[in-house]
Amino acid sequence: MTDSPLISRRTLMQAAAIAAPLALTPGMLSAAGKPALRDAMLLDPAIRYFNAANIAPTFRSVAAVHESETRAFQMDPSVERRALYPKAADALRARIAKRLNVTAQEIALVRNSSEANTVAVRGLALKAGDRIILTDHNHPSTWDSWKLRAEREGLDLHVVPVPVDAKSPQELFDSIAAAVTPNTKAIFLSHMSNITGIIYPVAEIAKLAKAKNIWLHADGAQTFGWMQLDLAALGVDSYSGSTHKWLMGPLEGGMLYVKQERQAELQPIMMSHGYWLTDEANLNTAQKYEILGQRDDPRLMAFAATLDVLDGVGQAAIEQAARQRAASMRQALSAVPGAKPFGSGVDAITGPVITVAFPGRDVAALRAKLWQAKIATAASKIGGAGAIRFSPHVYNSDDDVAAVIEGLRAV
Repeated sequence: MTDSPLISRRTLMQAAAIAAPLALTPGMLSAAGKPALRDAMLLDPAIRYFNAANIAPTFRSVAAVHESETRAFQMDPSVERRALYPKAADALRARIAKRLNVTAQEIALVRNSSEANTVAVRGLALKAGDRIILTDHNHPSTWDSWKLRAEREGLDLHVVPVPVDAKSPQELFDSIAAAVTPNTKAIFLSHMSNITGIIYPVAEIAKLAKAKNIWLHADGAQTFGWMQLDLAALGVDSYSGSTHKWLMGPLEGGMLYVKQERQAELQPIMMSHGYWLTDEANLNTAQKYEILGQRDDPRLMAFAATLDVLDGVGQAAIEQAARQRAASMRQALSAVPGAKPFGSGVDAITGPVITVAFPGRDVAALRAKLWQAKIATAASKIGGAGAIRFSPHVYNSDDDVAAVIEGLRAV
């Protein structure tokens, strides 16, 4: 970025000073004590944060770049200066594509997973009676959007209950396969459930979908950022991701992947002025899904700065650390008297979201007590019963987990 005209050398130097950069290595993710990566974040040192499934804190370097570029943008919002942003968008698409083992022509830059999911929901050509398979753990951006479309167009919306206590990928696969009929046209899944952390065997489901010419969309809001993703190997037709969750990046950043050979089947949901579009031929790529009007262009630079941090650590190290942290925390929570974590905890189908019920206890009061100790969690419900959702990430430490356990035992 130092050679880019989008940010001046002076601005970058100022941003670097604000960010107090650290030497980034996989060792920064050590679970003992406080991970060094935590020191690179803006998060208040007093807060023990367990809500990455909603919004994760970002890094000083990312916030500094975003702020500096925003100031530069507002100082000169001319068409001439903004002509530089398509270059940043092109570079970012290529960078994301490389991380996901796909091509830049298959990546659209959107505002978040919800927007990406909605493009996939609204863009498919369907007719009355066509079956769409969802699960009861789908995010509202797919569930509610499909419900609205089904009511208007007479679609057969089939909701598969997630087998929460499943102990193998096969059980999850079977629950989806059993719902497939000759009229099935699309399957929409959350790759990892934001409710229980259950991970669907997407690659196996993709083989089934391809054999029957069924569109498979995976909502990657809960996987993009912590999990190593090879979308070509997964075999999905479309996939979404956000920057503000597990990627630990800025707000209002996201991506939509659409397999190149199927893009003609998925129409864009909006066609505004496409000033990022440098060549009309790019309307034959995934760029057609991002012609969405004026956006926060400086966010492009913040997105890239986030990838700088993650690349310094390494995606393999991030996934390993996230899995280890979640597994150790699940084990610790399971030992709390009266706590009932949902899910089997089997490694192959379990990610870093842990939802815990406390039968007979006032869950709202319990969460409030944790927050008094500056422990941030999320409220959840399963089967109508209140629960607490913990979503630990690589910046959490053994000490953070110990504080949670102490807080739960003390109430």
